[in-house]
Amino acid sequence: MTELGQFLKEKREEFGWDLEEVQARTKIQKRYLQAIEEGNYSDLPGAFYARAFIKSYSEVLGLEPDQVFQQFESDLPKPKQEAVDLPSRTEHTRAKRTSEREKKSSILPAILIGLFLVVLVAGIWAISVWPSASDDEEENGDSDEQMAIVDTPQDEEDDEDVEGTDEDEGTDEENGADENGDTELRPMKTTKKLLSKLEFVEVTDNNQSIFTVTGDTIEIDLEFDGESYIDFRTERFGDPIEAGGVLSSDESFEFDEDAITINVGNIFGVNITVNGEELEYPVDVHHHYITIERE
Repeated sequence: MTELGQFLKEKREEFGWDLEEVQARTKIQKRYLQAIEEGNYSDLPGAFYARAFIKSYSEVLGLEPDQVFQQFESDLPKPKQEAVDLPSRTEHTRAKRTSEREKKSSILPAILIGLFLVVLVAGIWAISVWPSASDDEEENGDSDEQMAIVDTPQDEEDDEDVEGTDEDEGTDEENGADENGDTELRPMKTTKKLLSKLEFVEVTDNNQSIFTVTGDTIEIDLEFDGESYIDFRTERFGDPIEAGGVLSSDESFEFDEDAITINVGNIFGVNITVNGEELEYPVDVHHHYITIERE
């Protein structure tokens, strides 16, 4: 057992907790917690997750993880250094958008050819129909010229009576408008659907990014390029409200809370979409906390 494992075990026993209680609070499997206390880091998924689990374990015991890491630095597992540099979030996003743009450009010629064929067929059809339409109009014109209407004196008197009645009605309408004053204009009812808008606010000193979003709920979609530890909380040091763990397949979640904090173990392994809008990571670090506040 390492000094770090003994230290965490003693702190846990001061709370009167067993490993099952810590498992329920951190969502870390009991066998991983036991491996941390015994110093058997080889039983953990890897050095990165070992440090992430130790950090979560320290936080639930009310300890400051940075101080724990500094005090027991010699006991912590060292991540393997590889010569391959990880791409930044900006380069990763730019490469993804370039690929999408190339796909769209390859489809464009086919669309233009299809439109050209449609216009060509429509033009041929219009040319074939136009002569028959012109012939019909000429025949109708000849028929109209052959027809004549003879007005009798009685018809002229009836027309004058109708015109007089129309003038009287027009006068009455004008008088009515004067008596009632200005015509009342009724406002038209319109509806406007508010579009969800995700905005970055700040990065705090304790490795936490804050965003705001509009909407009745917070809908979060996770798209994985690798794997990452994920859990959800109402606040950074609060209890998880959604079972966490190491995930590698796409997931979707919806929350009614006013704010949600996502504990992301590896930001290079997961893309996050909030209410349909992709979240851009403001920092290039592996482990990060992201808080989404609903306006």
